[in-house]
Amino acid sequence: MLSTEENDLLTRVEQGTPMGDLIRQYWIPAVRSEELPEPDCAPFRIRLLCENLIAFRVTSGRVGIIQSVCAHRGASVSGG
Repeated sequence: MLSTEENDLLTRVEQGTPMGDLIRQYWIPAVRSEELPEPDCAPFRIRLLCENLIAFRVTSGRVGIIQSVCAHRGASVSGG
């Protein structure tokens, strides 16, 4: 049986936590390419490792993922 402290150490994945920092060193599947079927389709919201992200496909067909808040103002970018 794990103690509360040991459980927190292993299960907390926020940025800056030991497990969160470890997991962020590796590739993590976030969304299948088929879920973004065509260029300029609607963005796809993702929650991964306690972070809200937006997946999208640009006009050229490439897939991108960004944070869902503006770095400058903290406003949501999902509608833009």
